Amino acid sequence: MLTRVLTLLLLLGLSCTVESHAQPLTRNVLKGACEKLVIAGKDVSPTCSDSLVNMVQGRRTSFDFTSSDGTTVSFSGTGMPQDRQEEVGVDALQPVSAVILTVKTADGGITRDTLMTVGSCRFPASAPGRSTVACAADTQRGRFEGTFTTASDAAPGK
Repeated sequence: MLTRVLTLLLLLGLSCTVESHAQPLTRNVLKGACEKLVIAGKDVSPTCSDSLVNMVQGRRTSFDFTSSDGTTVSFSGTGMPQDRQEEVGVDALQPVSAVILTVKTADGGITRDTLMTVGSCRFPASAPGRSTVACAADTQRGRFEGTFTTASDAAPGK
């Protein structure tokens, strides 16, 4: 019994001395068309950028929609509980647990608010060579939505 306890303590001590490393950040910029952007219940779709940023760090994934005034809405969630959809014709679903709202202020500063939420990003079927990301979440500041479709680099018929 004493041997087991000593072995357990030794293993625990070794595991505590192992240096922890930060998870690497992967950043992907997708080009295409922003079809919808709603910030706190206000439709600002005409100001939405033609780029969507997808960031992955560890299990956390975010999709970042940006407006022409520099406001960014990030739909963020952990990738682990992603719902697998077995049926044909059913969208894949990524749960969203936070909306991060980044706003440039008049004096050049930046404010950042993390709003806890329950929402999702869906990946509905799209035309060949394209992908669509459609995120929606309700927060205490109102509804946030973003829909983006990537541009197709393939020639028609390919």
